Amino acid sequence: MRGIVKTYLSEKQYGFIKGDDGKDYFFHHSSFKNKNDIDKLCEGLYLHFEQKATPKGYSAIQIELVEQNITIGYEIPDTIYTSKNSDIKGWKVIEVSNWIVHGSSRNSPDSAKEDMIHGAKLIGANALFNMQYYKTTGSERGTGSGTYYYTIHNFRGRAANIARKSPNGQYNLDDLKQINSNAKTLKTSLVKKTTSAKIKRMLFWLIVFLLISILWIYKKDFAIIGTIGLVILASFLSHATDYDSWLEEIK
Repeated sequence: MRGIVKTYLSEKQYGFIKGDDGKDYFFHHSSFKNKNDIDKLCEGLYLHFEQKATPKGYSAIQIELVEQNITIGYEIPDTIYTSKNSDIKGWKVIEVSNWIVHGSSRNSPDSAKEDMIHGAKLIGANALFNMQYYKTTGSERGTGSGTYYYTIHNFRGRAANIARKSPNGQYNLDDLKQINSNAKTLKTSLVKKTTSAKIKRMLFWLIVFLLISILWIYKKDFAIIGTIGLVILASFLSHATDYDSWLEEIK
């Protein structure tokens, strides 16, 4: 009899084979002829076996691989998985990184979650563990004399990689252990970008103060109005963007 592994629970050492006859056959590690074959077990693997009827159904015994020299790789999910816990059912945790990814949006929690997921993609993660939602408050100058406050939706999660064995798997374990190095490189680049933005903002204000000084020295009649105008204009134009705070290293 020949069949394909339908389900497999490695931690419990058993699973089910869908036989060529359409029946499901229970199997256990102890039923394999060659114990080395157990290391290759995964869903989608073709097996030869003998059938055995039991009071609880059908079992597979004398099991062996159809293709002895098959190379088993790892497959990854098509999308980034998120979890409030530290695992994803049906997947093996390959790497749990030292990095927290944050996502934020003033529009909606869904937008904030998508922003977090986008950040995970940038560092090569396919899962986010221990996900949490939280709110912060933002502010901006209103159209009048007051300040407008608004809610910012936020998500945070620990970047990780998950995978599972597959006869068609295109990855090996080393391919899926790159998050820490990817995140470190990106963080360094983003910190430099943030520092550059802050320096430009300082230079911008320096120019504004020089212009205000010139007004008070040479155009005293317009100094008050000019100063107010320059300060208001500078407040709207001088924004030092924070490029790196969404990527947080766990110390």
